[in-house]
Amino acid sequence: MTHQTRLNRKYGATEGPSGASARESDLSNVPAVRPLVRRPSRYDKVAGAVGGFFGANPNEARRWEASGAYAKRETAGYHKLAAYDDEDGRPDRRQTAETQLDRPRAQGQRGRQEQRQRGRRLPAWRRASVKRRIDALPTFRPYFIVFITLVQVGITIYTLVKGGLAPIAFSPKTEEQLITDPMNRPGRSGNSIREVPFNFFIGPSAKYLVGLGAKFTLCMRQDTALLARMARESDTENQYLCCSVANKCGMMSPSVCSEMGSECDIRGGPTQCNASYPGCEAGVVLRPCCMGLDASCIITSEENCTFHEGVYHPDKVLCRDVNCLGSVCDTPLQRGTISAADADQWFRFFTAIFLQSGIVSAVLFLGAQLYMGIKIERQIGLLRILLIYTASGVGGYLVSGIFDPNAAQVGCSGAVFGLFGIRFVELVQRWQAIQKPCQELVSLIVTLIAALALGTTPYLDNFANLGGFIFGLISSFIFVPYLTFGKFDAARKCCFVLVAILIMAALFFVGFVVFYNTQNTEFCSWCAYINCVPYTSKFCDEGFGVFDIPV
Repeated sequence: MTHQTRLNRKYGATEGPSGASARESDLSNVPAVRPLVRRPSRYDKVAGAVGGFFGANPNEARRWEASGAYAKRETAGYHKLAAYDDEDGRPDRRQTAETQLDRPRAQGQRGRQEQRQRGRRLPAWRRASVKRRIDALPTFRPYFIVFITLVQVGITIYTLVKGGLAPIAFSPKTEEQLITDPMNRPGRSGNSIREVPFNFFIGPSAKYLVGLGAKFTLCMRQDTALLARMARESDTENQYLCCSVANKCGMMSPSVCSEMGSECDIRGGPTQCNASYPGCEAGVVLRPCCMGLDASCIITSEENCTFHEGVYHPDKVLCRDVNCLGSVCDTPLQRGTISAADADQWFRFFTAIFLQSGIVSAVLFLGAQLYMGIKIERQIGLLRILLIYTASGVGGYLVSGIFDPNAAQVGCSGAVFGLFGIRFVELVQRWQAIQKPCQELVSLIVTLIAALALGTTPYLDNFANLGGFIFGLISSFIFVPYLTFGKFDAARKCCFVLVAILIMAALFFVGFVVFYNTQNTEFCSWCAYINCVPYTSKFCDEGFGVFDIPV
């Protein structure tokens, strides 16, 4: 005897000739049922109004009132959840047949196994209920993702037009030029070699991207290593004297002048290195030249400085008198007034998000941003995705600045990995209501690993990717709306939000303290391989230019 037959006999239902139950037509013994319609609360009305301001569809907000109404039939030992149609209020018999709450407790080993298997997933009626609650949430228009993507595309086109394209290669190419030292210093004449910056992402050089606002810590903080190096160079230059050869002058160490023999005459200190002084009638031919992104300076000829694409200072005689970092950190937001002692371009945490290293990276990351961002913003709205996107991008570059401070990095990859964090949080929160959650989890993990593998190349920052994912994951627990099932579940998820807020605040506080004050990059010798794997001998030079310069 089946369970349905026992129920039919208990409540007086009969069976027709065809064997079909007449219980559906004979419900006189069953208590009357009144549909329990969920009415919108104050929070729902306010959320609908705010959502309409930020791009929500007002018609979707009204679905709270028209959400599925459920009626609970309580009979002796038998409970059903009948889903009523939204239009005419009649019970959907197909759904009613699938939504039995209590079944006879299975006995034996097989019965206990079935009970355990049913406990792993929500029953069909519960999944349908959760799906209806999810579908009843208001949807939003993806204004933010579309707008910021268009801005990033426009800036990328501008950088390609104004900055040009660096050579497309996987290792830097070298160029040589015969340089003649104007003062015939021993060992200073000969072939000067420089490495041409490269970018296999089809984009401009690293120097141009730094000038636009890339993440570059020498411009963002008072770097202790740079200040120590400049102090050592200044102490060395204190011993330099103005030397004259064939009426040409330049600052050099006395030992170099002595190697030149009687041809070299020492004229005095820096103030005597002037065309108005005797012995310098032909002018000062050795002057400071700023080269590279690390604010290096050498005293050399103008010809050699031009070949290495440096910045020549025709009115100075010593490197301690010039500000090489000002030419490196010169951006549209702050012109070349910055020095190593007052570097504070904090805005690079934000401007780097809007730049792209080239066409390839723009297509990959902006395409992923549109694909995931539009879906996510439709669910959570403009304000929430704006906060998560910003926290992920800034947090990613904060982690990058701690672990890899000397690399110039650009791109929205950290913010895109923050969107991955949102996807993971949504998957965890709706795990039991999704048809194939394991399949979606594997898909997300494979995509995440592929993106991290791409981040082992120059110009793409895996530290920013990992940091963006972590900050996006934590901020998603704070800002992404969630469903609750009862008071205990609501209290539990509220505790999760409070803990996430504390973790987020602690991460930002500790991160900025370490970034500005500690500046220790020697604690992890192998961390460099997380950011860039040297697939070739000079693959990770990032086009900064390693010079072999006859100074």
